[in-house]
Amino acid sequence: MAQGTDWLFWIFLIVMVIVFFYVPQWLARRRQRQREQDLEVGDRVLTVGGFLGTLTHYDSEANIARIRLADNLEVEILPGAIRGKQAPDDGERARGE
Repeated sequence: MAQGTDWLFWIFLIVMVIVFFYVPQWLARRRQRQREQDLEVGDRVLTVGGFLGTLTHYDSEANIARIRLADNLEVEILPGAIRGKQAPDDGERARGE
């Protein structure tokens, strides 16, 4: 009888390891893919480095994006470095940006 409970313990332990380590990473990858799919040229985006810019080019097959940080300043970045869309605040709308 004790051997049966030992197997149950190990099965339970393996399931818990999978739940606590694999599932959160899988969900994070899924959210990142969804954010990348929602990107469109012209969106105001925030990068993981803290830069705010406007998406000017996005090529998912080549895994490259280009954002405009200021007039005459565009940089190429990986789409994975884009944290997400940034909604313009009222001050930017008033200035016409």
